[in-house]
Formats: sequence, C-alpha cells, structure tokens
Amino acid sequence: MKKLALFIVSTIIVATLLVTLSSCSTNKDPINEDQSFVDFNTEGEQIEDIVIYKSMTVDWPVYEDVEDLVKAGNVILLGKVSDISFQVLDDRTGQPPSEETQEVDRSLYTIYDIDVITSYKGDSLETVKIRALGGLENQYLKEQLKALEEESQKLITFVKGKPNITIDETYLFVLNQYEETMPTLVNMEQGVYDIRDPLKKDWFSILSAKDIISSFGEDKWDEFTKANTLSSNEKAYNGAETTTKEAMEKALG
Repeated sequence: MKKLALFIVSTIIVATLLVTLSSCSTNKDPINEDQSFVDFNTEGEQIEDIVIYKSMTVDWPVYEDVEDLVKAGNVILLGKVSDISFQVLDDRTGQPPSEETQEVDRSLYTIYDIDVITSYKGDSLETVKIRALGGLENQYLKEQLKALEEESQKLITFVKGKPNITIDETYLFVLNQYEETMPTLVNMEQGVYDIRDPLKKDWFSILSAKDIISSFGEDKWDEFTKANTLSSNEKAYNGAETTTKEAMEKALG
C-alpha cells in the first residue's frame, strides 16, 4: 500500500511539473528540428550546413494613437531598401560584441540599407542603416551563416511577426535611435508600412501610413499622394528605367 501511495504521489508530482513547464512555455516556440540545407556557390560546389532555427516573441509597446507612435519614433522617414545584410550585435549596446559581451547578450540582427526619400522626423540623411532583431527564416542562408561564423552555435533566431521587407521596395519607417547605434523599428507591427497601400492599417488595425504622414500636416499627405501618383504614372510610362525612389524624389522636389 505504501509503495502504491508513493507511486501515486510521484505520478502527481511529475504530472504537475509537466503542466508547470508547459504553462511557462506557452509564449515561446520550441526550437525547430535540425535541418540540413544544401546550397551551391557560383562554381557549383556543394555546401552543407546544419542550421537550427528558433522563433521567439518579443513584447514591445503597442501604440493606440498616432500621437504616441510619432512621439515614440525619433526617426521617421520614407525610403527604399537597397540592400539586406546580417550582423551579430550586443543587445545591450547595439554595437558589435566586445570582450565583455556575454554569450546571452549576443544576437543576430538583420540590417537594412535605406536610400532616404523624405525625412519627416530626425536628421535629413541620404542613406541610413536600420537594424531589426533576429534573422530571416529560409532565405539569405549563406549571408546569415557568414555573420555567425564566429559563434559557437549556428542558431538563427527570428522574431515572430517580423515584417517582410524586400530590396527595391519603398516603405515608411518609424524608428527609434539610441545615441550612436543604428536606429531600430519601434516595434515589429507598427514600425514599417508598405506605401503601395498607404491606407492599410497595421497588424493591430490601428494606424496606417496615411495617419502617420498626415500627423505632420495635411500638406505632407497631399505631397505624398501627388508624388505617389506621379511615381506610379512615370514607372508605367518609363518601365524599369525609373525606380520608385527616383520618381518620388522628382515629384517631391
């Protein structure tokens, strides 16, 4: 009887532990199984790497109105993505890791090179680099592995809900810059807007590119719509010879 009672108690303890562990991980995705990716370089040489993908969620502030969002972003600009690269940075400083950087503070970041069209807030620059926490799943594999070559584990962590930002497309960015670091999105859901549909609301169905641009004055929205229309017409007329950036810069004067 004692053995039976001990067995029942042990079973209850194990079951309770499992439930506790499950409840603690409800907001975290498990590490995906190891996957072997095969790529080919320009000479046809086969390259294989075992890569672990791990997804994560991050609790950033959500902005309920345009005033709070614009206040949170100290850099707001319209720009075209010219390049995408990857870099391991110190989470605490936003800078490349130093000898003092702990392993837990080293993270892979996606770096976007932006050709600036219009600056609505912050310094007026021709180009800017933007950092976004995490890598990209199932794309730019060789570039990410290159950035991770000095890391002990080939772990590509990506943030759930990370916007799909692509080269040669133009976006409205709402960013926060800390001192001398590269600016970063205020959050993944409200930090970038595709201007091909400037009326589309963010992931929370709260704000759109129009709301943000109009907050700087209705004249700014009028300038944007005029430039966007002229850009579309000029691209249709000239084809690939005129980019969105060139056409909008010309329209915005």
